[in-house]
Order: sequence, then structure tokens, then C-alpha cells
Amino acid sequence: MSESSAIIARMAALDGAGMRALQLRKLRRLVERLDASSAFYRDLWRKAGVTPDSIRSLDDLRRLPTIGKADGLADQNAHPPFGRRLGIDAGEVALVCMTGGTSGQGQEIYGRSQRDLVMQGYLHLLPWHIAGLREGDVALNCVPSGGLTTGGWGPTEGFRSAGALPLTVGGTMSTDAKIDLMCRFSDVAFIYASTNYMHTLTEAVRRRGIDPRRQFPKMKSIFIAAEGYPVEWAEHIQEFWGATLHEGYGSTQGAGFISSTTEGGVVGPDGSRGVMQCFDWHVIVEVIDPDTGEHVEPGEYGEVVLTNLDIEGSAVVRFRTGDRVRLLPAGSARNGRDWTCIESGTIGRYDDMMKIRGNNVWPSAVDLAVFAHEEVAEYVGRVFVDEKARTEVVVSLGLKPEFAARDEAFRAGVVARVRAAIKDRTNVQMVVNEVPRDTLPYFENKARRWTDERPIGYRRGTDV
Repeated sequence: MSESSAIIARMAALDGAGMRALQLRKLRRLVERLDASSAFYRDLWRKAGVTPDSIRSLDDLRRLPTIGKADGLADQNAHPPFGRRLGIDAGEVALVCMTGGTSGQGQEIYGRSQRDLVMQGYLHLLPWHIAGLREGDVALNCVPSGGLTTGGWGPTEGFRSAGALPLTVGGTMSTDAKIDLMCRFSDVAFIYASTNYMHTLTEAVRRRGIDPRRQFPKMKSIFIAAEGYPVEWAEHIQEFWGATLHEGYGSTQGAGFISSTTEGGVVGPDGSRGVMQCFDWHVIVEVIDPDTGEHVEPGEYGEVVLTNLDIEGSAVVRFRTGDRVRLLPAGSARNGRDWTCIESGTIGRYDDMMKIRGNNVWPSAVDLAVFAHEEVAEYVGRVFVDEKARTEVVVSLGLKPEFAARDEAFRAGVVARVRAAIKDRTNVQMVVNEVPRDTLPYFENKARRWTDERPIGYRRGTDV
């Protein structure tokens, strides 16, 4: 039995009470360490009237204040480069990681120890092992390597720990060059990519007339992250590649993945969405109502609040991620592992939400409506105020080549179905136009499909 298999088996053997006891021991140790080594957390907790002795049960975690991106940025700006929350001596920092800055607020800086660097690799290996990656497997890594991101370092360490052979091509090769390399290494068994780049790669493979089931007969697992998707899209990817599609959810704050799908992947046996299970022995994942701060009930959506229990440098305690997930009941995975469960395929960002004509519109909801149609290759959306001061929404749709070549009536029918699906998902009537595929972007990593050109007042809900 491999080390990863042994860890999974040992953690699966713990019942709910056993897992909570393990979390409490680690939480108490973490709070004691940070109270002694991090002025940021010590001052924050003292203001809240909390000391390490206050943490006697997991419920006491709620006594600790939450923090967010703005708190980390303010701390590091006042005490550069890492801030007072570092938790280790600056001389012990072996790796610097930064967030992507896609929120527009700035990039947080995280200092990692040598142990943390190993943990980042392990927190990539663990979900990949569940997804079927094994020693000797040839893997295509489409995520850019190196740099200052957690995603640039964790995968390399993860593949090395697995004993796999990674083809690390993200950020260094065009999509066609990646496909050429895959054809040379026809034993490719595993692909790691962002959700949107997997869409781009699949589109390119189809355009070149390659049958991946024949060209890559050892392909068994595809692992995606970063964006939501409709079940129909996931089923199409699995059918086209002849491999099981898996998903992971993670972040820089989590030092890698904090949850992933089970061995069955993102689609359940009945065609429903798969279940993602959190690695509860390494993280505490709370799901709260972002307005009230109260924990949501299973089946409800809420914001992830993250505490990582095993990170030494720049640890986070009750960090509000801004990520929107759907909490599922315990036991939803039906695999005997009593770990926290969230729904696959529906993770989004609260700061992505747009207020349009009185409706809360999530870009991920439009993704679900659009990509449920196999004819669609890509789309972008634009929100603006017209000359009569009315909010307008235009979706530009590009079809796959084989469908774009069909007659006008067929294409108009696709556009009409997509328009109706968007209205059904969002309660907003949008203008949907077909445009040539090549006029739309090809997304390498996270997709930013929407532009909101409205004044701030309109974005906040005063539009008409």
C-alpha cells in the first residue's frame, strides 16, 4: 500500500467524533503557536477577548474573529514583506507565494517553510491519488509552473512525490504544440488543467480530427479546477476522452487543494453532480452566510471560511475566502469517509456576482446555461448602459466548427435555445448573438468572460 493510500485509509477509519477530536488537537496546537509567534493573530485575538486557553472545543473556533484579503494586505503593507502574521522567522522562509490578484484588491504574500513546501506538493498529490494517478504514469501538466503562485510549485512537487512523469507544458507551449507532444508520449494517462483550458484543449483536439480514445489508450483521469461547469459538459468530456473527470478545490491560502471529488469523479452514477470531500485532518472548512456570519445548513450555499491546521508560515485562521460553495450533508459521498462534503461543479466567487435589473446574476450560472449545449465553443458577455439609461446585456456566442458550418436556421435554433436557457437560469433576458469563433478569446487558465461597463450605482442595484 502506498503512503497516500495508507493516509486515506487511516483518515477514512475515523468516525465523525474521531475526526473532530483530531481537528481540536491540531487547532489548539496551532492557536498556541501563533499566539506566541505572530503579533498579528495575538493582537487580533486579544481584542476579541480570546486566549489559547479559550479554545476548549471546536465550537470555540467561532470565538476567533474571521479575517479576509484586506486584513492580510493591510498587515503586509504596514510590515513588509510578509506582515506580522508570518508565524516563523523570516530566515526560515524557503518559498514565497503570491495570490493571483484577480479580485483587483492586490496580491497577498505568503512565506512558506521547507515543511510547507512539502505540504504543498502533498496537497496536490493527495487528490490526484484519489483520482487514480500512480507511480510511472505519464501526466500532462497544463498549469504554468514556477513563478510566485502556489499552483506553480505544488503540482511539480506533487508529481515528483507520486513518482509520475510530468510533461510540464503550461505557459511554455501553444495548444497545438501540447497536442503534438502528447502524440509523441502516447502513454499519457493523466491531465491536469483549469476547467476552461480543458475546454480549449478538447476543442483543439477535436478540430485536428484526433480521436483521444485511440491516440491515448492509457488515459484514465482528467483533473480540473478553478471554474464551474454544467453536468452535460462534464459528461461530454468524459465520453470524448474516455477518462473519468475529477475536480479539486483549493487556494493559495489553503497551500494547495483542500478538497476533491471521490474516485467516481464529477458525475454521479445517476447523472447527478459528484461530491467533493474536504481533507478535514488538514483543514477546517466552515460554510457561512456571508451577510450574517452564521453557519449554513446542508443543501444551502455559503462562503468558505478556511483554517489550515498544518501550515507553519503565513498560516490562515478563519480566513474568509469569498468563494461560494454548496454544503452537502455528511455522508453524501457514500464511500464510508465521514468528511465535510461540498458540491462539485458549482463553486464560484461572491465578488463575481452582478446585480442586473434587480437580479443577482452569477457568471457561473450563465456558464451552466451556455455550455450545456454541445454546439457552443466559447462565449463572452458584456453589461452596459444604453443611450436610454437602460441596462443591457449582450452575450456573443461562438459555435464549434462543425456546427458553425450548418445552415442559418440550425444556428438560429442554437442561439434561441441558449437564450432561453440563460433566461431560465438567471431570470434576465439577454441578447444572444452568434459571432465567428476566432473573434472570441482562447482562455489558458481562469476565464474572465464578462465585462461590466456600468457606473458603480448601476452595479449596486439601482439599474432599471
